[in-house]
Amino acid sequence: METFKDSGLRDDVKRAVAELGFTTPTPIQAQVIPLILDSSRDLVALARTGTGKTAGFGLPVVDGIDLDSPSVQALILCPTRELCLQIAKDLDGFARFRNGVKVAAVYGGAPITHQIREIKDGAQIIVGTPGRTLDLITRGKLKVDQLKRVVLDEADEMLNMGFQEELNGILASTPEDKQTLLFSATMPKEARKISEEYMRNPTEISVGHADAGNSKVVHQYFKVRGSDRFALLRLLVELDPEMYAVIFCRTRLEVNGVSEDLRFAGHSADALHGDMSQAQRDDVMNRFRRRRVKLLVATDVAARGLDVQDLTHVINYNLPDAPEVYVHRSGRTGRAGKEGIAMSIVTGREVRHLRAIENYSGISFQLRDVPSQNEVYRLRALRFAENVLAAKLDDKVAAYLPEVIDMFAEMDREEIIQKILGYGLGTLSAQLSGQKQIQNDDTKDNRLEKGSADFTTICMSVGKKHGYTVPQIIGMMNRRLPGKKISFGKIDIQNNLTYVGVDSKEAKKVVAAFEGAVDKGVEMNVRIFEDGTKIDAPWKGGGKKKKQYQPGGFKPKSKKPHRGQ
Repeated sequence: METFKDSGLRDDVKRAVAELGFTTPTPIQAQVIPLILDSSRDLVALARTGTGKTAGFGLPVVDGIDLDSPSVQALILCPTRELCLQIAKDLDGFARFRNGVKVAAVYGGAPITHQIREIKDGAQIIVGTPGRTLDLITRGKLKVDQLKRVVLDEADEMLNMGFQEELNGILASTPEDKQTLLFSATMPKEARKISEEYMRNPTEISVGHADAGNSKVVHQYFKVRGSDRFALLRLLVELDPEMYAVIFCRTRLEVNGVSEDLRFAGHSADALHGDMSQAQRDDVMNRFRRRRVKLLVATDVAARGLDVQDLTHVINYNLPDAPEVYVHRSGRTGRAGKEGIAMSIVTGREVRHLRAIENYSGISFQLRDVPSQNEVYRLRALRFAENVLAAKLDDKVAAYLPEVIDMFAEMDREEIIQKILGYGLGTLSAQLSGQKQIQNDDTKDNRLEKGSADFTTICMSVGKKHGYTVPQIIGMMNRRLPGKKISFGKIDIQNNLTYVGVDSKEAKKVVAAFEGAVDKGVEMNVRIFEDGTKIDAPWKGGGKKKKQYQPGGFKPKSKKPHRGQ
């Protein structure tokens, strides 16, 4: 299948494809569309985010709908509300000339009565999140006995979010003779188990999965000290004023801190994390899609299912715990054949994480030098000059031109240009002048620990913004733990957060001593950093942690998302 004209799709579907501007199918589309159309055999397709898989399964689904039947004939399951709405919108586009095809999106956080009404009105295609879909099936409002096709989109993400039971319940309710299509960026054992239990001898293909390095995404990394992480992020953002990026952080506190610091530095940034309400998340995403917000700082959980076109960059403020998550993150830029850049900010001890990602995905990372402040000034000055040259002359301004020329009469050409640049870059100069110069970290293993002691990193949600210094942090800890002689590693005070290496034997006691602590009117919120792991612990290269540290000790990991989320 070299073009969509050769696809075997109905003429009205081909017409929709043509009007949408699609001519040549992506590799995943070229493989799966003929397989789905020409066979009732089940399919497992490993494909990265952004490879065009929605059209790969969506076009055959729309093509196969029987317009004479109002029953539900296709069910598409996906991990998040955002992705659910995006897929439903895409399917409506594919079906624009197939009058009578109805698509309904069902997801949590919205009134169920409206969704029930859409199903009753004859929706033949249901796009849903697992929780809400199972709820509707259990209530008897969603009849799945006439299903021809079931699509599991981003199956690995649904399983990572804890939807194993919901998927089992849904699949067990569907007819045995349906066609099941499983799309995933990775194939964890849980997804393999689903394919073995609910699919019949599926065809398996892999496109843009193990060969992620062959995409048009450039993978770069910068090696710096942990205390220079945000300073480097600022320089990277300042280098490219047109940057439209998602910046991934490990925790919601870091997301809030980084986004606030970026706004304080004059950038259009906002936060996205799981503790936000659905209305807040929708508002942030709407502004990001419209580019009113250019930098979205997010956790992996909040960004699951994120579908935004034309991202120029993905920035890993922290590397993810598993290589497959990096593949998901980086796949959000460089989509639809466009070029993209994935940047990672790492410390010396994290370089081994990059090697694990390379081995897993075939990606090749490029080590880049930390940009200097002079380089930032130079590039910004050149861009500013280009904008001045491209500016259109305003007739209203021309009327006052003689007076303005008289004001500059005593200056020579070079002095006038310097004045213009000084005015245009004055804010940038003032901001960067208070920031220290940062350097590449050439040490083999840059850790927060020092000496031979075993240290664990703790994090507290206060920093320079609140007036804290290293002696104050140490003094505060000593007061909270009288009589205890605690060994400290490196103390990294950032604007909103402070990281402290403490003797691992005392880490739990330090956290417990600060439980509920408030200082200078701010909640300290002291906790173990990196999900309770020691910062020198060997990286597992994937998998989920069974326990995480919370104030008061180790507790079971958080419950899975509420049904319908």
